[in-house]
Amino acid sequence: MTLAVTNATVVVANDAGDVIERANVLVNDLGVIEAVTTKSVNASEVIDAEGAIVMPGIVNSHAHLAMTLFRGLADDMNLEAFLDRLMPAEFAVLSPQAVAAGTRLAALESLRGGITSALDMYYFPESIVNVGHETGMRILTGPTILEFDGPEQLAFDARLEWSRRWLDSAERFGKWLGPHSTYLLSEEQLRRIAALASESGAGIHVHAAETRGEMNQVATRHQGRTPVQVLHDTGLLPGAVLAHGVHLNDADIALIAEHGASVTHCPASNLKLASGFARVIDLMRAGANVALGTDGPASGNDLDMWLAMRLAGYVQKNLSGDPGQLTAAQVVRMATLNGARALGIDDLVGSIEVGKMADLVVLDPRSPSLMPTFDAHVAIAASAGRGDVRDVIVDGHVVVRDRRVQTIDEATVLAEAAEYASQIKAAVIV
Repeated sequence: MTLAVTNATVVVANDAGDVIERANVLVNDLGVIEAVTTKSVNASEVIDAEGAIVMPGIVNSHAHLAMTLFRGLADDMNLEAFLDRLMPAEFAVLSPQAVAAGTRLAALESLRGGITSALDMYYFPESIVNVGHETGMRILTGPTILEFDGPEQLAFDARLEWSRRWLDSAERFGKWLGPHSTYLLSEEQLRRIAALASESGAGIHVHAAETRGEMNQVATRHQGRTPVQVLHDTGLLPGAVLAHGVHLNDADIALIAEHGASVTHCPASNLKLASGFARVIDLMRAGANVALGTDGPASGNDLDMWLAMRLAGYVQKNLSGDPGQLTAAQVVRMATLNGARALGIDDLVGSIEVGKMADLVVLDPRSPSLMPTFDAHVAIAASAGRGDVRDVIVDGHVVVRDRRVQTIDEATVLAEAAEYASQIKAAVIV
């Protein structure tokens, strides 16, 4: 079947910042965008946008999706205290089944909020990939690697061998490795991960420069170097996705740009944990790709990329003292095209262009928050929210129709999550 989204204000999200009024998007039976045109089109199914904004599916470029199960467990504390609270809870209750339940809950929240793709880092990645297939959400992930055993109860050497088997059998969207950080891995371990990634062509997804506490830990462990310097020296930096990147010096920024790495800015989590403010404008000026993420729902408490867009723009304007910095169009690209670039799938998604897969979000034409709309980029970055998402399409398939997720039994997912919440409460709250 073919699909057409008609009568749309199409925010292309390309580098030129194009917006096409009264446009129609035609999708062929393979889920590929065949035309973006102001001419009439014919299709088996038609979704009338009624003049509303149609934008690319949002890309969450750093998440721990199954942490939905731990939402609100460790609040009003810094990252170090947060981890001291969270990690014992994870070790107590996590299993393949628990991660699947948490990821289903995250997919429900994400799809309803217009997130069609996510780069995830968590335990039991097989469960995460399976949920992506079940729900129609595009989830990229791979083994999380630490120096200690983790919930999977695998020591480092065994974890690395498991990672090798994972990569040998992985689909394209699973060919990732997640070394947790430079403070939870030795230099020798980081080099071994880099060798495996180079051998297999895997992407690297790693936490870097999130807090001052981390910077001190890494300097102590790695002879005075910064996390970015350690990643560079161990061969992990080229093309890597660096989550957070809050505490970067000029040399770090130059290295990131030189090696084609991306920084995923997570403003909600960073602000909530009082971690600091990323140098987004300086990164962009240096030529680095900057994307947006939510972090995990245990630290940021939600999977709201609309909030991430709003905070990203507002904070950078205030830090620079210039309201013209980090424009609405740039913020929208951070949440769409830049995210796809970070994930290495910008040839497939991230903008509404002929030849790309149809990942589309149709906003509510009757939303009072979007009336009037003089600038579609401003409406997205400064006015819209998750409640304004009406329809969501992934790979040409309608996964959200009139605000209802078509691929998930909501009642079952919520009941399952509630059961695990009871287990977590019994295990860790005294």
